[in-house]
Amino acid sequence: MSARLGLRFVSPAARYRAPSRISTFPAHSLRLYSASTAASSPPSRLRRAASFSARALLFLSLGFIMAAAPAYEAAQALLSPPSDSETLSLFTPSDDDARAKEAFINAHPLTISLREDTELVESRPHMKIPDSWRKHNLTGGTLIGPGKVAVPPFSWSRKNGKEYVQVSHVGTDLCGHMGIIHGGFLATMLDEGLARCCFPVLPFNVGMTAKLEINYKAPAMADQYLVLRATTTKVEGRKAWVEGHIETLPTKEGELPIVLATASALYISPRQAAPKRSPQSEEERGAAAMTNGGGATAGQRAPASASALALARRAPPVLTTRRRLNVTWHPSLSRHERNELRRQRGLTIWFTGLSASGKSTVATALEQHLLHIGLAAYRLDGDNVRFGLNKDLGFSETDRNENIRRIAEVAKLFADSSTIALTSFISPYRADRQIARDLHVNATQAGDDAIPFIEVYVDIPLAEAEKRDPKGLYKKARAGEIKDFTGISAPYEAPESPEITIRTDQLTVEECVKKIVEYLAQKGYIGETKETR
Repeated sequence: MSARLGLRFVSPAARYRAPSRISTFPAHSLRLYSASTAASSPPSRLRRAASFSARALLFLSLGFIMAAAPAYEAAQALLSPPSDSETLSLFTPSDDDARAKEAFINAHPLTISLREDTELVESRPHMKIPDSWRKHNLTGGTLIGPGKVAVPPFSWSRKNGKEYVQVSHVGTDLCGHMGIIHGGFLATMLDEGLARCCFPVLPFNVGMTAKLEINYKAPAMADQYLVLRATTTKVEGRKAWVEGHIETLPTKEGELPIVLATASALYISPRQAAPKRSPQSEEERGAAAMTNGGGATAGQRAPASASALALARRAPPVLTTRRRLNVTWHPSLSRHERNELRRQRGLTIWFTGLSASGKSTVATALEQHLLHIGLAAYRLDGDNVRFGLNKDLGFSETDRNENIRRIAEVAKLFADSSTIALTSFISPYRADRQIARDLHVNATQAGDDAIPFIEVYVDIPLAEAEKRDPKGLYKKARAGEIKDFTGISAPYEAPESPEITIRTDQLTVEECVKKIVEYLAQKGYIGETKETR
């Protein structure tokens, strides 16, 4: 049976002799076996650590690239958003229902009439939101789609920010009670629509809701077209008041719209919205360097020489790339002729001093006094101009330079028109104040005399200014909440030879005004008054 299975039995003696055969292998075979074993030994710890680190770095880099790609695309979209006209072609309906609603809005008589008004700008504002962010946006993503807002709303905004119209369709998935659109959705529509109405007239074109009052007039039925209308009724600085309502869009001839809800709101543009800009081109950076004193170290300002100031004046403006191409000065009345006709002499009174020193208070009182004695005067205030003319500027040294340059130019224009211009700005740097002075001194076209420039130093100890601190700015600066704050974390260079110095911690406002008026009368800039006799 063993033979049939092909098995071979080995005797115990044979098994005992088998190991002796191994000992008869040639010596070189053993050496080869040993070499092979050494070659396959595991790598050192250093090599394994390096290999692991390289692989980890590779996968980490790949993960970062994959994660950062959407953020990069969103950032690019925010930096270069589509124009109003481009947003009109960014949406493509994905189904027959959306295409039908899109076609209905485009063909409606209201849409046609709005497009015929050349003062209105048409857009689809929600299409300006980057794709990767839109799905996380309530009105631009979450509420857009079948059964909700089927197609992104069309909007028309008047260029002066006074009027806004929006047309949209609301579906059955936006209901509170069955078949009735939720009041919260209508409130969201009104809040956003009224805000978009006033944005063009607010500083920095942005605002936050401070107050919103809504009155619901009638149920808003689902699956219908709605029209939102808004009007800006009042604007004061950073505040704008808006009124508006939502009404039905007539779908049949002779049908009248039904007002569903009315609203009034107050929007405030935040101070923090001011963009901070810096020179972009090589020429702009060069102009900024010359204006800032060249090689000044961080936190310091190098003294500017006369040649550096001259170069700065000839350099392109820091915050613009426009060139003076084909520009010619057109002469008008001479300054002497205008002064004779208006019976007064134009000049600039430049108040400078620390924050809370009393510049604006004294300048306001002086303006009122000059107006009461029959002289044309106008005050340019440091805060007020940042709501309009200088709303694009921040508080970096470069932006401060540009802020003063613009104000100096505006003050010169007022003075050239035979008006007494009063400016109340911190204007902390001597070089900037010298540039302002030179603009007036060199305004001698057609043989006119220079425009008088009177520097008034509102002198006050820093401790007294901090004690006053009506806006709480010094406290924030001391706490590190405000950077580059004059007197705390940024320098103030006191005038070396101002025409007038006043101490508001020692004199009353009336005494300060009297001192300035007496100086003006002594120099012959204004006639004598009862106060100066």
